[in-house]
Amino acid sequence: MHPRLLTALFLFAAGVAQAAPIYRCGPDGREYSQVPCAGGTVLEASDPRSAAQRAEAKRVAEQERKTAAEMERQRRADEKALKPAAAIGIGPTPTAAAASAPRSATGRKKPSRAKDDKPEDFVAVPPPVAKAK
Repeated sequence: MHPRLLTALFLFAAGVAQAAPIYRCGPDGREYSQVPCAGGTVLEASDPRSAAQRAEAKRVAEQERKTAAEMERQRRADEKALKPAAAIGIGPTPTAAAASAPRSATGRKKPSRAKDDKPEDFVAVPPPVAKAK
């Protein structure tokens, strides 16, 4: 549909909608209706803006829609261009063994400590359990 025709239809529809009176009804005046009601009051619902102000507001809204659409296209392009980070391990990285290091039949490096050496790892010893009376 042609934009000027669409704008003309919209303005016509807005003018028709403004012509219908709005009634405030109910005991507390919390209900609104387009038909008269008992004890209802007519509300002023006209748009106080001039035609130039309404046209400027529509122009600004259309420009904001275009800007939002462009920002969304840019965001999607940026997200598509991102490459996920490669998975890495948490532990220490393995180091290459020296060529002169002795290897066992399985291909692993032999331990460097003697049999009499104590392990360097910490071993927790639970405290003695108190006897129940």
